[in-house]
Amino acid sequence: MSAISTPAASENALSLAANARRPADGSHVVGIDLGGTKILGGIADGSGEVLATLNEPTAHGQGAPVLAQMARLVQDLAARAGIAVSDVRQVVIGVPGAVSPSTGLASLSPNLELPEGRPLAALMAERLPCPVIVENDVNLAAYAEASAGAGRGERSLAFVSFGTGVGMGLVLSGELIRGEFGRAGEIGYLPVGAEPHARAPKSVNGLFEDEVGTLGIRRRYSENGETVADIFEKAAQGDREAEGVIDDIARTASVGIAAIHSLIDPTLTVIGGGIGSQARFFDLLKTYLRPLLPFDCRIEPSRFGSQAGMIGAVMLGLHLTGDAHRRPA
Repeated sequence: MSAISTPAASENALSLAANARRPADGSHVVGIDLGGTKILGGIADGSGEVLATLNEPTAHGQGAPVLAQMARLVQDLAARAGIAVSDVRQVVIGVPGAVSPSTGLASLSPNLELPEGRPLAALMAERLPCPVIVENDVNLAAYAEASAGAGRGERSLAFVSFGTGVGMGLVLSGELIRGEFGRAGEIGYLPVGAEPHARAPKSVNGLFEDEVGTLGIRRRYSENGETVADIFEKAAQGDREAEGVIDDIARTASVGIAAIHSLIDPTLTVIGGGIGSQARFFDLLKTYLRPLLPFDCRIEPSRFGSQAGMIGAVMLGLHLTGDAHRRPA
């Protein structure tokens, strides 16, 4: 079996400081962004060029079929790059949950059931002949934006993803902040709204996520079966109810962004995710954020969009293999 590089063992590698070593010829890394709805994977060579990507629906069911799915994805990506899977120098997987820095165990993943009894990196290493580490998906997106995206050159940023779930990654003074138990940035559990004590025990995803995530949007719209994309499309066509739903969501979301800036004071907050990347939502978010605090808050849209998590995983893989000065092309 390959050696397992756990999150704890790799903690120093999460620094965004430049690494001056030259990339090894022929080195390849794989980055995977695992979501509750889809998996996006990419393979890059040592120069940082992404050679191939694959995107497919996430497998759900008993026995965590997603583990075998991700192993096959790595094999398929290696084949597309023309190499053996054993020649992949690092696999980095972003998951929609908290990953403990000390144990590597995953938790707080309401949108995708993940094994909690053993580290995911260990489970994946049993299926792959190459090193594997597992990190929170939004942390990886923050890593990408801080290294080469909207926050490049800034000393601190928060990356907030609004989508099926709601999450946050933090980069402060050049360091990715993960927290003692890997729960830093779990903004979905922010206790917003009226009577949070009464509502919190009934919430699985967290009160903030209940309000501004996918389920919150669909719950507000009267027509059953409409997707979030449908609702945004209807708003663009002048549907008053759809416009009102998006307005409500942005208004509530602005409270979370204001909390970030009052507590953490980052240089800027980058907004991403399937909902966050919508121009209508982003513009309303800026409008509603402005009067909440007595100082200006910089917010910017994600530079990498839906690929931010995958690109961050690839970039971290390059960093771990000594290719930190490279970035995906």
